[in-house]
Amino acid sequence: MKNISISLSTLALVLSILFVVGYRSANVSEKETSWDVLGYYLPLPATFIYEDALLENPTWIKDINEEKQLTGTLYQISTNDEGEPIYFFLLGMAILYLPFFLIGHGAAYITGFPPDGFSLPYQYAMVFGAMVFTIIGLIYLRKILNHYLPDKITAAVILIVVFATNYSHHLTLKNLETVNVLFMFVCLIIWNTIRWHQDFKIKNLIAIGSFITLMAMVKPSEIMIVFVPLLWGVFSKKTFYEKLNIIKQYRVQFVVAIVCCLLLALPQMTYWFVRTGHLFYDSYKNPGVGLDVFSPYLIQSLFSYKKGWLIYTPVMILAVVGLFHLWINLKTERLALLVYFLIAFYIIISWTEWWYGAGFSNRPLITVYPILAIAMGFLLLKISKSKFWIKTSVVVFVFVAMFFNQFQWWQLRAGILEPYRTTKEYYWASFLATSVTQEDKEKLSLYRDFDGNQTFNDIENYELIKTVSLDFEDSNEENVKTDSTNNKFAKLSPEIEYSKTIEIPYRELTSKDHLWVRVSVDCKLQREDSKKPVVVISMERKNGAYGYTGKEIKEASVTWSNFQFDYLTPPIREGKDKLKVFVWNMEKSNFDMDNLKIEIFEKKN
Repeated sequence: MKNISISLSTLALVLSILFVVGYRSANVSEKETSWDVLGYYLPLPATFIYEDALLENPTWIKDINEEKQLTGTLYQISTNDEGEPIYFFLLGMAILYLPFFLIGHGAAYITGFPPDGFSLPYQYAMVFGAMVFTIIGLIYLRKILNHYLPDKITAAVILIVVFATNYSHHLTLKNLETVNVLFMFVCLIIWNTIRWHQDFKIKNLIAIGSFITLMAMVKPSEIMIVFVPLLWGVFSKKTFYEKLNIIKQYRVQFVVAIVCCLLLALPQMTYWFVRTGHLFYDSYKNPGVGLDVFSPYLIQSLFSYKKGWLIYTPVMILAVVGLFHLWINLKTERLALLVYFLIAFYIIISWTEWWYGAGFSNRPLITVYPILAIAMGFLLLKISKSKFWIKTSVVVFVFVAMFFNQFQWWQLRAGILEPYRTTKEYYWASFLATSVTQEDKEKLSLYRDFDGNQTFNDIENYELIKTVSLDFEDSNEENVKTDSTNNKFAKLSPEIEYSKTIEIPYRELTSKDHLWVRVSVDCKLQREDSKKPVVVISMERKNGAYGYTGKEIKEASVTWSNFQFDYLTPPIREGKDKLKVFVWNMEKSNFDMDNLKIEIFEKKN
């Protein structure tokens, strides 16, 4: 009987897959398709269950969300230029989810669960599908590493990536999010790029083009991975021209690959054209977040106690140092890998919301872990040939980092490590702790809810820094009237949609990260059946409003009454953005208003 020999990298791969499948299978929620995932998933139930493929009438998802509480607000629905509802996210994730959605749909009918797109069979089917993507990513990561590195180094790198980084969290519990499939696609693109440059087979080039297209349909900025195959083998002027000749020689393959790319992108372009009149359309309408390319958040992204990558994932210091060794060892591939890595890294750290929601450590950097894994591998290879004390020190560091990562991941799941509000003070108060006190929790940063209805309950911790009033006493506008006591007020009618506006640049108010704003207004309806006006409070910038809230004056009547509303400013994108307050005659009604006043409160030092 022959001896069966299993390589160390195969054992590492099997162990990693067992961990992913075992842990994820035991932790399936009834709300897997919630928050961002709901936005990726939305086209599937819309098309196959609710007969609303174009999302023309999203009443059905509003009803479902009211029942199941899947998201605080339906930010997953954007609007076109006419204000009609459209999908906020692109269709890439929905395309990838589709086979597993259909499995869940069939299972719901067979098992008697509601075939509504959100019952348990759908949740399990989606989780199972996401595990498939994770396994594919791991398999191809091993292939890439073994192509460049000894088997034992490959095994070590796989175990480090899986167990000593935030991969543990985002490719198990959060495997329905985009980083899972993006990690997989980066591995597939690199591997097929390697294979095409070896054999020049059309199947590899079609695979490269298809995966790039799908990546861009998941996250548009990932179109930059096109630099990997384009620059592969380019490291001098001579090799640049050689690459142009290769492209010319295999131009038929490139034409076929491009046609395949267009066919994959056709559903997205068709949807955009039908709903907007454009083949390409930016549905990401949120002025509060975006690429701040001229002010990247490098220090916060790497070292912040809130989400700093190297604070929560210190083992990746080895990968950062390893980039130097990747440059030394991969002469023909280094430009391709590092150009994509640097562009992707810069885009990630330039996003306004650099902490990326409730993720563990810096979530989107997982996308470039395949490149960082190669870099780490070359560093470990160098260390494996070094002195004993160096090797021992690195091994100890890796095991400490692995324990540290797993413990903090447990803290996150146990509610000890706060996903949004961790400060330096709270971080050290909870460091290696298995519980925290109420006194510890007071060290957290400001709590924000997700529906915009927070109340100003701790006014004693704030001080009034500015009051601005609009009382119309000095106004001579046609709609400003005078009552029997010589008091002036504004009379709004169907022809007048908005009151005068109070606007103040945020940087003129404070340098702190938030303010509380108390808005009050006197209001009187001209008839009992008049529609209620709305007080609008928002932050305004050149391309639109964010942190928008509309407070309907529900108790307004035919007698003068004072109404008061509180508003917490959102995370501010730029200091020049303006706080804006006005009264909106939304229903084109008749009412009187006076004494629009805002009081602005800043946190005491």
